[in-house]
Order: sequence, then C-alpha cells, then structure tokens
Amino acid sequence: MPGTAATAAPGSRLSVLPAGDVPVSRPGDIVKDKLITFIFAAGCLSAASALPFNFGPLIFGTAADAFGFTPQHIGYFGSAYMFGFSVSSIALYFFMHRINWQLAMGFGTVAGAGIFAATAAISNPAVWILLWFVIGLLFGQVFSLVVRAAMDLSDPTRAYGGKLALETFIPAIMLLLFPPLVVSHWGYTGLALVAALLLVLMAVTARSMPARARSINVQPAGAQAVRNRAHQLLAWLGIITIAIYFGGQLSVWIFAERAADSLGYSLESIGLLLFLGKCGAGFGGVIAAVVGERFGRWKPHLFSILVMTLGQVLLITHVNYWAFTSGAFLFEIAWAYIVSYQVAVIAYLDETKRMTVFAPAAMALGGSYGPAVAGHLVDENNYENVFRMGLFTAFICFIVFSLLVYVIIRDQRGSAAGMQPG
Repeated sequence: MPGTAATAAPGSRLSVLPAGDVPVSRPGDIVKDKLITFIFAAGCLSAASALPFNFGPLIFGTAADAFGFTPQHIGYFGSAYMFGFSVSSIALYFFMHRINWQLAMGFGTVAGAGIFAATAAISNPAVWILLWFVIGLLFGQVFSLVVRAAMDLSDPTRAYGGKLALETFIPAIMLLLFPPLVVSHWGYTGLALVAALLLVLMAVTARSMPARARSINVQPAGAQAVRNRAHQLLAWLGIITIAIYFGGQLSVWIFAERAADSLGYSLESIGLLLFLGKCGAGFGGVIAAVVGERFGRWKPHLFSILVMTLGQVLLITHVNYWAFTSGAFLFEIAWAYIVSYQVAVIAYLDETKRMTVFAPAAMALGGSYGPAVAGHLVDENNYENVFRMGLFTAFICFIVFSLLVYVIIRDQRGSAAGMQPG
C-alpha cells in the first residue's frame, strides 16, 4: 500500500496505518466504503444528537431570557445533558453488539426531540436538569454508535472529519437563521418546537446507517495480547485527556453567547458570531476529511494548538466585535479539526475498536463538569476566565496526545523493522 513501509496481513496494525509519521494514501476509500452516503447519514444523526452541544449557546441563552435562568443554572443544564450522554455512551460498550444500530439511532433521536419540545412548557430549573439528563441518555447512544460505525471504514479520520463537517454546518445555519426568524418572534417556545421538528426529520437518515458492526475482532493471545493491554492503558490516558480537553472547550462554547451579550452586541450580531463560529467547526471537519493522515500524526496536533491559542487570545482580549468573532471562528476550527485525530489515536491503541465509544463518553464527561465549573468562574459578567480555562485544557491535551503519537510512531517503526528481510 502506498505510504507504508511494509506489507502486512489485512486487519493488522500495519495494514491500516502508516509506518512512522508519514502520509498515507487510500485512493479507493470513497467507492469501497460509500463514504459520501455514510457522511450524509452520520452527519445528520450526529448533528441531531449533538444539537445541545453545538446549538447550546442559543438554546440555553434564549431559555435564560425566557425563564430567568442564571449562569449557574445554564451550567447545570449543560452538565446534566453531558452526564446523561456519558452514561449512555459507557453503557453502550457492553451491549453495542446486541442491538440493531439503525433502530437505536432512530428511536433515540425521535424520543430526544419529543422531550426537547416539552421543555418549552416548563420553567422549573430542577425539572430542566432532569429532562436534559434524559435527553443526554437518548442522544448519547446515537452519537456513540455513529462514532463506532465510522471506525469500521478504511480511513476513519476522513470519515469522522466528513461527518463532523456536516454535524457542525447544520447547527451553524440554524444559529444564523433562528435568532431573526424564530427567536425574535416566538422566543424559546418557537426555538424548541422548530428544532424538535428538524431532529425528527434527521432521524430518518438512520436507515442509511449500518445495523451492526462490520466485524468483531478475535482477541489475540501471547505476546500480542500483552502489548494490546499496554496499548489499552495508553488509550485510557487518551480518553481521560479528552474529558479534560472537552471540559474546557465546551465551556467556552456554551458561554460564548453570554459573553457576547455582556459586551453589548446585538441579537443579530450574536447570531452572526455563533454562525461563523460553527462554520469554523465545519471547516475544521472538512480539513480533516480532505487531509486525513497525509501530513502524519503529530503535525495536526501542532496545527490545532497554534490556531487554538490565537483564537483564545482574541476571545480573552475582545478588542472589538470582529476580533471577538474571529477568535470564536479560529477556536472552533482548532477544536473540531483535532477531534477526528484524537479518536483515531484511541482506535489505533485498541484493536477491537470497542473503546472508541468511550471517546464520546469522555467528551460528555468533560462537558458535564466543564460548564458547571466555568459558571463559577464568571466574575461579575466577565467571562475571560472561562476562555483561559479553555486554553489551559487545550495545552494539557496537546502534551498528552503528542506523547501518545510518539508511542504509536515508535511502535510502527519497530514493527516495520521487524518485518524487514534479515
């Protein structure tokens, strides 16, 4: 295979990934895996199940205006959703091969949409916490099954990046259109009902997703089993780091609308800011889908942290509206771009790929603690500490995943050297 240092049996590490931090080419992926069809269906389902994640600033910001919720309430709502999401993702590890994936994704999306619509008639913050926990339970299984299905494709980085692009462009368009067309006329009630209807429409695409895993790997024995266990321990380190990373980044996004409002920006300006931010996430996914592993494994992490740093600095300093908006745009590019590479690292370290469902769980766990912590960092309507938290957790993630990539590269080079003729 072009881009590899040696040829190995199908299904082995060397047949799937490049030897060393070098490009890899897979020209037949789109035809073989029906990548375009997968990206459309997976993108719609991910957009639906992650809507409180990507659309959260407008959902919770509009609800705060309608029902008088405080920043602390908003943090608890986001945390409840993410906690339910993570519980569902973790549970999926134990029964993912016993259920029909299409039915689970379709039901989870429709049921979650119904509960989301019901929040329009409820103003009690305690009940809201419970409802958003249940929505998280339903949407968590949908999102995690999409991630697991992507890992069955020949190039999971491209598949994940492609679905991420659609997953973020859909809420980006909603963030642009909802403030002037829906929220300004019908407030939170209109937002919840129209969004729920769109979720039901997106649930139809579950029919185009696989009903089960492509294959269930047989556990190896002997020395290979020992090495796999060591790799799985490293995968757990990566999963924990993803939780830390998402705690910071989701907090930035959840409070972006409130921060913009505190700076005196108009409703239309905030809608444009959130739209451009989500466009940035979409572009990040497109870059990952197009580039894949052509520049190796470590360079994407370096690119992400550089862009992330610039974006967060612009958010912290907020010199003017366009500087703040540019910061949100760059922040979202960096955040979305690197996610597919993070999940690909977990997939490499765990040959069974079952641990990949823990990646969404880690994202959600990060989201469950992040907004709650960030809500208490807000100092008299000043959100700069929230942005500093996002930058700090990004650097932690960069350091840890740089070490994990180094281990992978060393492992690949050692395996390739061992296969050279003596």
